[in-house]
Amino acid sequence: MNLLGPASSRLNLLLLLIAGGASVDPALAQLQPTGPANPLPNPGSGGNLVDFVFKKSPYEFWLTCLIIAFGLAVLGLYIYAIRNIQNRRPEDVSRALIVITVITGSLVLITAGYSNEQIAPAFGLFGTVIGYMLGRMSQASSAPTDAAPTPLQKEDTK
Repeated sequence: MNLLGPASSRLNLLLLLIAGGASVDPALAQLQPTGPANPLPNPGSGGNLVDFVFKKSPYEFWLTCLIIAFGLAVLGLYIYAIRNIQNRRPEDVSRALIVITVITGSLVLITAGYSNEQIAPAFGLFGTVIGYMLGRMSQASSAPTDAAPTPLQKEDTK
């Protein structure tokens, strides 16, 4: 039942014809996916390292080498400094070693020329490792001692 009369049905018919004429053949509507412009072949064993060394700019390569050397020097100095500390716990030693290693690894990823999309998962993993190690070790250091506190005794005032 059409309440608006023949003008409404003409408008509906006109809209249907316009919409039908504007439609495109479904086979033509889908775009065929295109592959990458220059697909890189899968390198043989060791090919990735060779590409990293020789396809980076000299600035990126030497800055990465400098950061690795600095990180190893800091680790060596830390190990040298803690070797004569009395009553050192393995947790205290490993906490600093892990933090130094993660910071050095993060700096290497940044300076090696990787994009944000490539290094974001590594930063997430580094943050997880740091959070786990620091959280677990702080709980272990704040654990209660074995000696139970003695209850307070009332003094007799008689």
